[in-house]
This record gives sequence, C-alpha cells and structure tokens, in this order.
Amino acid sequence: PLPGEPTPPRGSHFCAPELVCSVQFIEWTDDGGLRHPSFKGLAEGVGLRECAYEGPAAAGTPANGASAASSPPAVIAPRSNGPPQAAQRSFVPTNPEKVFWPEEGYTKGDLLRYYTTIAPWMLPYLRDRPVVLTRYPDGIAGKSFFQKDAPAFAPPWIRTEKIYSEDSRREISYFVLESAEALAYMANLGTIPIHIWSSHLPHLERPDWLLFDIDPKNSTTHAAVAVAREVGALLRALGMRPCLKTSGQMGLHVLVGLVPEYTYEQARMFAEVVARIVVARIPETATLNREVATRNGRVYIDYLQLGHGKTIAAPFTVRPVAGAPVSTPLKWDELKPDIDPRAWNIKTVPARMARLKTDPFLGALTDPQRLESALERIKDVS
Repeated sequence: PLPGEPTPPRGSHFCAPELVCSVQFIEWTDDGGLRHPSFKGLAEGVGLRECAYEGPAAAGTPANGASAASSPPAVIAPRSNGPPQAAQRSFVPTNPEKVFWPEEGYTKGDLLRYYTTIAPWMLPYLRDRPVVLTRYPDGIAGKSFFQKDAPAFAPPWIRTEKIYSEDSRREISYFVLESAEALAYMANLGTIPIHIWSSHLPHLERPDWLLFDIDPKNSTTHAAVAVAREVGALLRALGMRPCLKTSGQMGLHVLVGLVPEYTYEQARMFAEVVARIVVARIPETATLNREVATRNGRVYIDYLQLGHGKTIAAPFTVRPVAGAPVSTPLKWDELKPDIDPRAWNIKTVPARMARLKTDPFLGALTDPQRLESALERIKDVS
C-alpha cells in the first residue's frame, strides 16, 4: 500500500508493482476506493514512485481535498480535474455536404453546426448521463439504427461508462457527452436524436425528475396543449414547480426536478396518481390507454417512461423528421392552442436561446423538489 492509503482489508493479496495505468473515475468513496473506475490504458514512462495516493486520509492532503503543494502529481486523476483541452478533442468531419433533410436541403454540416452552437445550452442536461444515439448515416430518408454501446473506434477523449444491463446480461459501454466536440463527433457519425437517461452517475437508480410525456398521436396539438396545461396546473396546486418542453414532434414533456433520493418505482407511482387525477378531470381529452387504437382521439399521458435504462429526447436534441424540429424548452405562457412545434428547428432555436438568454427548462436540473409535501396535498385536490 502507498503511504497514507487506507489499510487494505484482511486477506488482500499483494503483488510486486510493475505497471502504472491511467484510470478515469467519478469520485473517491469514503473508504478511499474509486467509484465507477474505468481503465484507460497503461501510462508509459511514468515511474512507480511518481504515483501518489490523493484520496481520503492521504498524508499531507488539506481538509478541502486539494493536493499539498509538495505532493507529486497523481497518475490516477479524478474526472473533476476537468475535461481534456479542446486541442485534444478534434476530428475531421466527413461528407458535411451530404443532404440529411431532402425537403429543406439541410446537410450533415448544418447538423454539426447546430449541435456545436447549441452545446452550451444542451451540455448541462448531458453531464454524467448515459445517452442512446439513433444514427442516420444517409439522412432521414435512409436506414437508421440505435446505438447504446460505444464502438471500439471511438476516440479516447469521449467519455464512456460501463453499465450492466439486465436485458442484455452484459455490461454496455455508454457514451457520456461532455463537450461541444463530443456532440459534433456524434453528429458526424450520422446521429440525429440523442436520448438521455432520467438519472445520472453515480445515482443511476435515483431519478432526477418526474416525467409526463404528453402524447397526442391520433389526436391534435390543441388537445395536447389542454392536457399539458392541466398537468401543470395540478402540479402547481400540489406546491410543485413544473417545467415544459416540446418533444420535438407533436408531443409535449412536463417535468418536475426531483431530489435524487427516490427510487424509480416511487417516482413513477406518484406520477401515475397525478396522471389519473388529470384523466378524471378531463376524461374527454386525456387517457391512460397506451394502445393508440383505444384512445379514441384522446391524448395519452405516459408516465411509464420513468424507469431504469429508459430514455427521453434530450432538451435541444434534433428530431429525424421533415423540418429538422428540435425538442425545445418553453415558458408556460408560450403554451397556446395554436402552438406549432415545427417552428422551433435547427435554424431557429439557436437564435431563440440567444434572445431568451436564460433556459426556461433548466429548473428540471437546478430545482430539485421533494414528494412528501405534495403527497399530503393530493387528497385536497383529487
């Protein structure tokens, strides 16, 4: 063990140190271990005695966790030390002139420029969050495929995290996108929409928000607006502060930021109660029938997308349909019956955000709320 390192558990097997490796990880655990470590490769040319333990209880480490000035640099560096410099995050775009949206003539280059421009607004939602990509190598008129597992050729400056999948019975190496260059690289692969988990590392079993996916399939946008308004009104009556965005297509997403202390099941059960109250209030407009054929023109309130490994369209993601619409944050007073989600697209959204200066949806991340007080009020509003 290195000087200052916590005492290893009884029965540990010791071997002679011969190799030095680089490891990326989320944080130090209280007992000095690494949380979610990921092997990045051997560190060539680094001497064994240059390695310094800098976790909890490290000798010479100040109380705030910063390394003492006299300590040699640590070979194992926590991710909080910052991402690689932009100069190291580079790639050569391929076929930027390829048309991805035939009707409008939008190209792959337009998609790269959009994601690069919108990155400062979009990256907060992607931080520490596994993503699922849908790739359209030949644009929206061509074939597409989902991608969860990062390919072997992915550049090392794009973060990946291995997460065990019960369905696949193996670890999946998910991308975690943390830079404008990473977003542009994914677009260069033909990625159009980016879907995100509703929880983030290292708390993947604890959701960050309540989610109500207002789905007007076989209904109208006018009806979807009515349902979203009712969901928002009920949540506010429960003392909560909901946020709103378009799905990027016909639907709307209503979210409430959560303190990440509840299980997915607890959050989903609460969301179901809210959805049932809304349906009871406006049964002619809203439904919980998942099957489109049985909705009879009503709008479906989907609360079931809240679950481990399930995803939603990320804020500011582009959708692979005509017009290149974008999942766009809205202010509640913008939710009008004649709303047209197609008005917000890769050409208009960057200018919109520059004009707004603040993101009206950001409360989904920055305003975590608790369920207990809302539960106490449910009996008064149902």
